[in-house]
Amino acid sequence: MYKKGLISEMYPLTKLTIALILGITSIIVHTWQFGYLVVMPLMLLLALFDGIFIPYLKKVLSAMVIFFLFIFLIQAFLVPSGAVIWNWRFLTLTVGGLDKALNITATIGVFLTTLLLVFETTNITNLMVSLQRTGMPNSAAYVFLASLQMIPEMNKRSRIIMQAQRARGIETEGNLMVRIRAFLPTLSPLIISSITDIGDKAATLEARAFSSSIPNTYYRELKANLFDKVLPVIVLVICILYILWTHIPFVRGLI
Repeated sequence: MYKKGLISEMYPLTKLTIALILGITSIIVHTWQFGYLVVMPLMLLLALFDGIFIPYLKKVLSAMVIFFLFIFLIQAFLVPSGAVIWNWRFLTLTVGGLDKALNITATIGVFLTTLLLVFETTNITNLMVSLQRTGMPNSAAYVFLASLQMIPEMNKRSRIIMQAQRARGIETEGNLMVRIRAFLPTLSPLIISSITDIGDKAATLEARAFSSSIPNTYYRELKANLFDKVLPVIVLVICILYILWTHIPFVRGLI
């Protein structure tokens, strides 16, 4: 049985706040060292301590392959700037292009690794309850929740449709062309079922008095302890000092 670690036990809003603070700091600082040498290794270390290192690492690497390589190659090779490091035919790697590629992917990586760790260690319902307790409207909380669950639900529904096709004798495994031919017919039932599901969810929400103006009651008791309240403040102060250190030479000389 999985035993929750320190990160999983933290108050959901605390983790989300820290993730946003680190993400905004990476945008302001805009240096690849902050992302690649500080935040990303720290997130991997926290995932290791929480006992989710392997699944977390797999998801991080999957996202990096999809987004990072594409963005990195475009910025590094197709936007030349400064001294040439390496050249081959139409590809030119320059110092400025490499620096821009590292800075952009580092910023994306900070948001990716921090938010992914939040969602990997947080029950989404608990996160929604904590957001609603801050005064967020029910409609905004539902949109946020539905956005997070949309891709996993569609992925699950797509697998069910593919299994149904396989049970009918349709070939769904093989080379790339076979997989494409098997996937295209699943789009129509996937879209139709998703639209139908919207109506079912709307009826369910109304049956639970979603649009009622009466204050909500919660069956989940979530309370932030002193550590949960103080930690975001500490992280914010450290990030502010780091921003000042990187942008103001006078502060850099004092620290």
